[in-house]
Amino acid sequence: MSSAADIVHDLAALVQALAALLETKTAREIPNIARDLGAQPQLAQGVDALGQVLGEIRAGAVPLRRTALDADALVALLGCIPGFVNGIGAATDASGDWLARLGIGLGDAASAALQVSGPLRQVSGVLDMGAEVAEGAVSLLAPAEWRGLISALDHLSEALKALKTPAPTTPASAMPGAALSGG
Repeated sequence: MSSAADIVHDLAALVQALAALLETKTAREIPNIARDLGAQPQLAQGVDALGQVLGEIRAGAVPLRRTALDADALVALLGCIPGFVNGIGAATDASGDWLARLGIGLGDAASAALQVSGPLRQVSGVLDMGAEVAEGAVSLLAPAEWRGLISALDHLSEALKALKTPAPTTPASAMPGAALSGG
């Protein structure tokens, strides 16, 4: 089964391959063929329509990338909280023990501290489990893969726009065999 990261990565690879295809020598002849056939307006219209679709796909991918990055950052912050809460529990225990050892009638401080630190440790455990679930959810968003897809979409869009411009024509005298046809 493919993960979301695999899917986004493979989409980026597909888009990159399409851009590479449009940059081949053969594909660069499309504008010349359209010119020769008198179909430049139709080609331009098709390129514009495809460019608009790519723009809409990109416009949808950018917020998804931002959401994935924000979720990743939130999970990173959430990952710090269980240790912090556990540390507060440990500090509470240590404070209770210290107050009890002072020998000034604060012996109940240790048991009071345990009444506070026990629930804190439980909360820490629950938060730790929540952080693990959140990490799994963020991995489904594939935050590391979106930049590659957006970049590939931009590249494909530029390669597509290049199809609207015919390549410079080569004069007949510069063509191989042109001298033979004149005579």
